[in-house]
Amino acid sequence: MDLVRAFLSQSLVAAGGIVEDTPNGLVVLLPESEAARLGLAEEVAITLAAEPAAGGGAVDGRLGSALLERVVAARLAVAPLATVALPAELPRPLPDGHPVLLNAVRCGHVERVPSPARFLVAELRLTLQGEELRSTLASVTVRLEDGARVASLDLGGAYPVEAAPLDEREQQAASSALRSWLRREGPRLLAGALDTLRRRARRDLERMAEYYASLDAEMANATERARADGERLRRRAKWEALAADVVARRGQLRERMRAQLSARIVAATLVETVVERFTIAVRRRTQEGQTVVLCRAADGSFEGPRCAVCGAATLRFYLCDHRLHVLCDGCGHAGRLDPARCPACTHGRPQALAISVEDPTARMRLGPSQR
Repeated sequence: MDLVRAFLSQSLVAAGGIVEDTPNGLVVLLPESEAARLGLAEEVAITLAAEPAAGGGAVDGRLGSALLERVVAARLAVAPLATVALPAELPRPLPDGHPVLLNAVRCGHVERVPSPARFLVAELRLTLQGEELRSTLASVTVRLEDGARVASLDLGGAYPVEAAPLDEREQQAASSALRSWLRREGPRLLAGALDTLRRRARRDLERMAEYYASLDAEMANATERARADGERLRRRAKWEALAADVVARRGQLRERMRAQLSARIVAATLVETVVERFTIAVRRRTQEGQTVVLCRAADGSFEGPRCAVCGAATLRFYLCDHRLHVLCDGCGHAGRLDPARCPACTHGRPQALAISVEDPTARMRLGPSQR
């Protein structure tokens, strides 16, 4: 009950209420909006006693009560967000090898400017829903300036600060980065569960093929053995329907084995620190532009620009011919990046998650019309 008392007290104070402890529970004064959200009066007594007094008018707040369930549900609906800052170390010069331009050259001088930067460290729970439910935890660090996924930050020296909440642009950048990460990295993190689903689908399809092959042979024999014309026509009609039946069963299996991958933020940390911003002039054929490399002053790590396709920060990249899109090693097609082949120019849609197995039932010839 001490844990329940502490949880209710802190939750109601966080909601803007005034809480007073009593021997039997809490006396609470809530803002009108929060009282309506929790289904309480603005001034209410909450009992935590093992045997609440009869007719006292107090609201039950004990373990298992409706009030506690509502407060817990409201708490779980919003992921906790901590805001911290990282102290800066001595600045570092840009190494000669950063960045590596795979199909472009530098031109002009490098401009160096210190500036603040914000990062979001999101703790995610990935869930794969198929024939059964599987989940795992993962941590993703996003640079809120452009939504690039970057290497994790060492938060050992962090200290709490008051920080401005994420604005609309930062929210969109973080959401886009996490969605892109989920599409690309989620199947890898849950590869074991996907392999299990694939094996079960293959097993069930093989069993279905064996069952319908034997059923097709039995129906063929039963049709031949029929003596009366009416009986023969009835059995032949059932035999004809076998092909449609296997298609329906295959569709049911597909729905049962369909993999749905999702992620939910369970906690997050908003990190503020200082970065050295190196602006580099670049040229690709007749096109000139700029690219930016950041040095995190907190740990001395260098971060390149965001890949326009996969969203990862990269220090080795190609530039497309038309709009100088940044493309990492894996997305750059070895530098062949005219407008028709640049995936950022063509806006290619990512492939949906799918489990592919060989279907032995697709080759089956069932029914009298297939003989």
